[in-house]
Parts: sequence; structure tokens; C-alpha cells
Amino acid sequence: MVRRRDLKSVHEEAVLRQFKAHLESAGHHLDILDRPEPPEAIVDLDGERTWIEITDAFLDKDHAIGLTSYASEDVAHIPDDGRTLVEPDATFSNVLYAVIEAKHDKATMQKVAEAQGLGILLVGVFTPFTTAEAVARDEAAPVAQLVTSKAANVFNTIYVYEGTGKRSFHVLYQRQA
Repeated sequence: MVRRRDLKSVHEEAVLRQFKAHLESAGHHLDILDRPEPPEAIVDLDGERTWIEITDAFLDKDHAIGLTSYASEDVAHIPDDGRTLVEPDATFSNVLYAVIEAKHDKATMQKVAEAQGLGILLVGVFTPFTTAEAVARDEAAPVAQLVTSKAANVFNTIYVYEGTGKRSFHVLYQRQA
């Protein structure tokens, strides 16, 4: 367990470590050069300098509070149970699009992209109703439409990963050259 104010940093460090391991298992090499915040990391990926930003897509606000309060030692746990969910797949899809769009439209992300080139976005999938693999398969076309409809490019690649359990990373969007 960790203090609430440290949760984000601990989470980001774990995701970066696991993403590095994922890439290396596929024959790539990732070195973390700096942690400027924003973005979460400046990296060298196979000899090319790029950057990584991390965000999370929770089923909804109640689910986010339930998970983060459980993981925090200095906050009372607020369980997320005993409620009825209507259309959880559509609810999660809307959250997924919203967090990707928010990162894409954020002025600081656009400035980082202008200064550093296009980056990598890692999106945690926090819902009990699907997996990162299914999200990468089922949401690829709508996310590509969302990203390509923007006037400015920010991310070269967007991955989704399992928010809980054993992390696996899946390409959700890859910019076409």
C-alpha cells in the first residue's frame, strides 16, 4: 500500500518498467532517459528518442474511486460494489475516447509533441467487463478516426494495457507513415 499522493508516481514507474519489459521481450530496446512530468518519460527506443505519456481509462468514476481508495493506505476504502450498471461496454468506450481525446487536446502534450516529436500514449484499461486485448481489437477503428480527425498529431502510437492483474500491452493505434 502507498499514500494517496504517491499513488500516481508509483503507478507510472510500474507501468514504465512493465512496458520496457514488454518491448524487450519483443526484441526492442528501451532506455528511460528522463522523467520530466510532463511527459512521464523521455526515452530512447531502439536508438530513437521519443517520449511516453500514461493515462488510465476507468469504467467510471465510482470504479476509479473504488480501485484507488483500496490501493491507498491513508484513505478510507470506498468499495465499488452492489450497483447496477447499464451498458458497461458503451460506458467504457466513451471513457476511453474521452481520455485519449483529453490527452491529445491538452496544450502541454501538444507542446511536448512540437518540441520532441510524436510520442507514445499508454492507456490503462480498468474495467472488469473487457480486456486490453479486446479493446485493442474492438476500438481500433473508432480511435483511429478520433486521432486522425485532429488538426495536430501528438501520438505516433497508442497502446492499451491491463490495468489490473498481469499487464499485457496491445497496440490500439499506430500512425501511418
